[in-house]
Amino acid sequence: MKVLGIISSLTDPASRARVLQYIRPLSKEKIFIKPRFFIPDPYADPDPWAYKLKKFTGINEYRFLSAQRIIKRLPLFWEQLKYDLIWQNRLILFKSSFFEKKLQKTTAFDFDDALWVYDGEKQVSEAISASQIVFAGNEYLADFAKKSNNNVFIIPSTIDTDHLFPKKKDTNYFTIGWIGSSFNFQFLEMIRPAVEFLLSTNKDVRFMAVSSAPPPQFIFNNDRMIFKQWSAEEESNLINEFSVGLMPLAENDFTKGKCSYKMLQYMACGVPVIVSPVGMNVKILSQREVGLSAITNEDWIAALQKLKNDAGFYRACQINGPLLIEEDYSVKKYAPVIANLLRKTTK
Repeated sequence: MKVLGIISSLTDPASRARVLQYIRPLSKEKIFIKPRFFIPDPYADPDPWAYKLKKFTGINEYRFLSAQRIIKRLPLFWEQLKYDLIWQNRLILFKSSFFEKKLQKTTAFDFDDALWVYDGEKQVSEAISASQIVFAGNEYLADFAKKSNNNVFIIPSTIDTDHLFPKKKDTNYFTIGWIGSSFNFQFLEMIRPAVEFLLSTNKDVRFMAVSSAPPPQFIFNNDRMIFKQWSAEEESNLINEFSVGLMPLAENDFTKGKCSYKMLQYMACGVPVIVSPVGMNVKILSQREVGLSAITNEDWIAALQKLKNDAGFYRACQINGPLLIEEDYSVKKYAPVIANLLRKTTK
């Protein structure tokens, strides 16, 4: 089976977690995925030429950007003919279901965020309705999808355990760690006071942030406040430097759809977690003893202190994390499930 995998980019977390990491295991099932992504991305600014054209035509530069996005996606109409199925992660065109309604091939719509909050409920519902099968990352997302499609399956975000796994830690520091995209910088203010308190009261504590750019909430000095550039190649080594992994989230309609990918990454590396009790985080915490939840600043401080000082609890979380990943959140478990569903959909 030949599958066209429509994704946001090769480095986008959702693209990697939902589609790209299945390329190798699904090839063993004789399902071959060709990734396809589009530039500019949904949040790009118009090109300089668009501003120049505006001076002569009076047409808003963002209209040129919209036209550019559509033109870049038009080849999909003949590219699709080479494939048996389209597996798309999110909408093909930002805030539009135009392409989903026009494509002729069997489509699997896959999503791990509450896309309708930013893309529009009507647009996302239309894309889901036009698909033959839907993969939703959790129950909250599945409930939304079932309003428009009867063929909905919960496929949680999973971990490639050949890529992320526990490694020996060579440091005397208790390293408070966070990994994430710049979109999630907004949540770091929730943990900043607790992190600063732990650093001020414990000389053996340090903080490490891993992202594409330094989070503005912190001042990094490469001593006990460390920033490291994310890369796919170094991701496993970087997470394994953490003693504890944090996942702060505000609670709103968008974050309720979060599929806990950051939390799962920590767990796969044997790193105990402290997370906001939002979205799928609550379910995962209830399955095994892998860490703690926190809401207030006092909660974050208490949770950090417990994991730092309670060796027995810490060790239990270290052991349970990778076990739960293997049991319920691994690529190895879900690759055969996805392969079976894709085959049934194309029959």
